Amino acid sequence: MLYKIAKFILKPIFNTLYVVKVQGLEKLPKGNGYIVCGNHIKAVDPILIGINLPDKINFMTKNELFSNKLLAFLLKKLGAFPVKRGQADLKSIKTSLKLLQEGKNIGIFPEGTRNKTGALIAEPGIAMLAIKSKRPIVPITINSDYKMFNKTIITIGDTIFLDKYYDAKLKNEDYVSISLDIMKKIRNIG
Repeated sequence: MLYKIAKFILKPIFNTLYVVKVQGLEKLPKGNGYIVCGNHIKAVDPILIGINLPDKINFMTKNELFSNKLLAFLLKKLGAFPVKRGQADLKSIKTSLKLLQEGKNIGIFPEGTRNKTGALIAEPGIAMLAIKSKRPIVPITINSDYKMFNKTIITIGDTIFLDKYYDAKLKNEDYVSISLDIMKKIRNIG
């Protein structure tokens, strides 16, 4: 309920301030239970994605944001859940898999943090979650200079299916390689 209210309030504000245009909504999978992943440059990225997709997205959010009790309460009510970055966080993995099994959508930034350098980086988590859950990935790119009243374009790419890996025995480096391929596809959207 809070998610819908927040979206109703924030969408006109943010879409006006950032002059948002969304492309490719027709490419979203029918039904829920997909993984949204995109490039991550500014802290506003999950807000821009969340308010502009028709379905609720439960974002994996850095653990540090949950140290403030009020912010933690709001984030949880909005469907966000914490992840400890830079390590294999089993609790966030279990939460992600549970949400996906329940037919809910999750949002992840495969780079693991805001990428200000433009280097091609990716954590293994996105590939591992998509393969373990057998759920599709919705790649999204945000093109913006993040200046007020300058155009921001959110583009949804073709859904990525990793079904050829479902029964494979993969190592961490395999997941990293697959995640890097996903990030390459995100960069080539549009």
